[in-house]
Amino acid sequence: MNTKLIVITAVVIVAILVVLGVLLLKHKPPMRQIQELPINMTGLINLCHSSQFNITLVSTSASQAYLSKFVTTSSGMQYRIENNLYDMGAFNGISYLAFNPLTGSLCYYGNFTNVYDKGVDWAYPEVVIVGYKPWDGYPVYNLRNPNLTLPARISDLLQLNGGGYDWVKLTYSVAYAPSTFPEDFAFDIWILYNPKEVGTITRPDLELMIWLFFNNTNITWAKVGTTKIPIIVNGDYRNVTWAVLVSCNFPWTYVAVIPQDTGNTTIAGGWRTATVEFQLAPFLNAILQFVPNKKCGTGLSNYPIKDEAYLENLTMVDIELGIEFGNQYIKSGSVGYYLKGISILKER
Repeated sequence: MNTKLIVITAVVIVAILVVLGVLLLKHKPPMRQIQELPINMTGLINLCHSSQFNITLVSTSASQAYLSKFVTTSSGMQYRIENNLYDMGAFNGISYLAFNPLTGSLCYYGNFTNVYDKGVDWAYPEVVIVGYKPWDGYPVYNLRNPNLTLPARISDLLQLNGGGYDWVKLTYSVAYAPSTFPEDFAFDIWILYNPKEVGTITRPDLELMIWLFFNNTNITWAKVGTTKIPIIVNGDYRNVTWAVLVSCNFPWTYVAVIPQDTGNTTIAGGWRTATVEFQLAPFLNAILQFVPNKKCGTGLSNYPIKDEAYLENLTMVDIELGIEFGNQYIKSGSVGYYLKGISILKER
């Protein structure tokens, strides 16, 4: 083959490759756009005030410290949203909770100054996902979920096909200012000895919190140990180390599990924005391991915490999700979260 023919052949091949490349680019499917979730207060506030959130609960004074509303999504799921400022005796500012009934997403922000705090934390703006809050007494309401029925005995939830092996899935982000502002974004689960009790929560009733993110919150005050519990974060399986807190400084027994694989694990950690999936069963089993039989590590040690039938005699009555924030040492700050969606699934 002479040189001229080689050159012509090479030019033709290059031209064909160029044409094929243009055709492939032309017909390449568009990249899926991933929504960035807000982790700063300006972005979060703008999102909360967008037109998609057309159901709101707004508090501007301590006289509006507890506002609640039943809401229903377009798919028929019902929740109870609560602008719950339970320990704020006084404040200047705004607490703004908004709900999108088409998607079931929730948006919250609070800007506060001159706060008078009646207790340890300021507030827990939240959504009740399933069941009923025991603080409201024996249920005048009971939020239903097709995959998890509450109230339910813990022993039943831990059966192979029990609700404890359902998958809880949520996508969220947290924002706050200043960088030292204390908060934790967490599930709150009430587990009662007598699910029909009204107006009183006492030992051996139990509060289980599952923290997903925390900042400037000292967890050493009640830490009794650590445990490994697997969860899925942004699609990746992780066998996460969790600190376990147990306290008897309440009329009930308080248990919290705190992620220890990211951040300064005694002050801050967890995932500020993420899609998280987990099963309840491993967290419920942690109760057996860490809640003491006879004495509690902090306060009121003369009270028995559980007996041999403790787990079987407890009934889960609800699952809540929200953000705790503030403390008695500060008087101002801003905080909020965006819950893009939450679901309870029989299978992943």
